[in-house]
Amino acid sequence: MAQSHPVYATGAVSGTSDVGGLCGKNYYGTITSCYATGAVSGDWNVGGLCGSNDRGTIRGSFWDTDTSGMTTSAGGTGKTTAQMKDINTFLNAGWDFTVTDNTPAVWYMPEGDYPG
Repeated sequence: MAQSHPVYATGAVSGTSDVGGLCGKNYYGTITSCYATGAVSGDWNVGGLCGSNDRGTIRGSFWDTDTSGMTTSAGGTGKTTAQMKDINTFLNAGWDFTVTDNTPAVWYMPEGDYPG
């Protein structure tokens, strides 16, 4: 089994359409255990995590509603900054923070910060 790698976006994004904190348009793709924290702005199909989701799947993924300025997304779950810095948000969604058999965890959580 291939090792998963942390995927997250922290930069600000802007555009006209299909603008999201992590992805602009998810077209038949699968997004699992990812997050976005950057400011998002646009005119059409704009979301905190994903601008538009065309027959794709988005699971266990989040965006920061405070830092993004977005209350909606085409997938994922919006959380406040406090919730995004609480490991339970991610544990409850099945994120891997466990080291097993000398295999490093996919994610770690610095105290008072976002996962990395």
